Amino acid sequence: MRGLPTLQIPQPSSIRIQRVATPVPLRRREAIAMDITGPFPKHKTGVDGILTVVDLLTKFAMFLPCRYHAKAPELAEVLYAGWIRTKGYPKEIVCDCDTRFMSDFWLALIKRWGSSLKPSSTRHPQTDGQTERAHQTTQVLLRTLIRPDQKDWVERLLDVELAYNSSIHPAIRMSPFEFEHGSPVTSPLDTITPRTVERDDHLLFLRRMQELLVKARDQMAKTQQRMSQQANRQRLPCPFCAGDLVWVSAAEFSLEQDISRKLLPKWMGPWPIVTPAGDAHEGPSFTIQLPGHLPVYPVFHCSKLALYTPTEHDDFPRRRTQDPPSMDGFQEVSYIISQRRYGNKPTEYLVHFAYCTHRADRWLTRAELQATAPDVLARYERKMQGKPVSSVPRRARVQVPPSDRRLRPRPGLTS
Repeated sequence: MRGLPTLQIPQPSSIRIQRVATPVPLRRREAIAMDITGPFPKHKTGVDGILTVVDLLTKFAMFLPCRYHAKAPELAEVLYAGWIRTKGYPKEIVCDCDTRFMSDFWLALIKRWGSSLKPSSTRHPQTDGQTERAHQTTQVLLRTLIRPDQKDWVERLLDVELAYNSSIHPAIRMSPFEFEHGSPVTSPLDTITPRTVERDDHLLFLRRMQELLVKARDQMAKTQQRMSQQANRQRLPCPFCAGDLVWVSAAEFSLEQDISRKLLPKWMGPWPIVTPAGDAHEGPSFTIQLPGHLPVYPVFHCSKLALYTPTEHDDFPRRRTQDPPSMDGFQEVSYIISQRRYGNKPTEYLVHFAYCTHRADRWLTRAELQATAPDVLARYERKMQGKPVSSVPRRARVQVPPSDRRLRPRPGLTS
């Protein structure tokens, strides 16, 4: 029973592919991540959401109040007044696939700023996890600061921002405020027990800023390596490579009318991998050689593929393969593999049918090919022009079952 093609279709699996950590930015304020959280109780100023902006290197964050359902131009004004006015234009902006961030206005504005937009994909929403984590911290701090009526959450955002940026961040082992400005936050206790601060000149200050940058980037690299090892402990390397036969998740294909997805197979194929596509950090994608009658973009993420494992033996060697259904009940001849001739009998051609495995190959006569696939026959004869036809001795003859393929007749040919 293991040889049945239906039983070769994989069941839903929880196997996860190993991920690669995102690269560490080289300079401060070079790459930021932003996202909107809410809705919160509507403030007297009309805002009910928070636009969170985080520097991906220094981890310095700003929590900018805004309207949760604001349009793209309004969000651009909030971002400009809150972050860009004091930090400058970033080179990269990481965000989710919000329709406002994907709008034509926003894309044109980002291009005008000289920045590039890097939205997180549905395959790997963790790309925008920096702001998601900042959202959780913000909400925890707000719960401890706001009044029971929750009307003063906007006024408490400044306190939350200072507390967040003055805390030691585990990724860089220092506070974002110190990494951003070169010195830690001065607390009210410093007025009681003043610190002994040496009088540094500008050269010492620049040297300290450079040392902080090197220290933070090294610490972030170590943290990413540790987190990658922890996350990939239960993950497997990508098992696919060019030439492998794979199943493709049926969820990637659109349904025809009056077709229920619940009654369809969970996987379709198997089809060969042509070549890898892209170098995304959430895992590679692959170009699949799909049949011509499937109008689908042939690039699929590795999470939507499953490796096809052929059977080691076949208990039914003469059984036909499970071919894709034909729209009109006929099979298309793809190309001719070879030819043979027994004594004075007509030459026979070994043909391969489109979208079928080689186990479905059959020997057809010239008359059958002339009536069904004259173009394929003519192309093969031009290719083999001048080459002798192999003659097989009588004693080497092998019984071949008659073909049960229904070939499409040549247009205009009367029976």
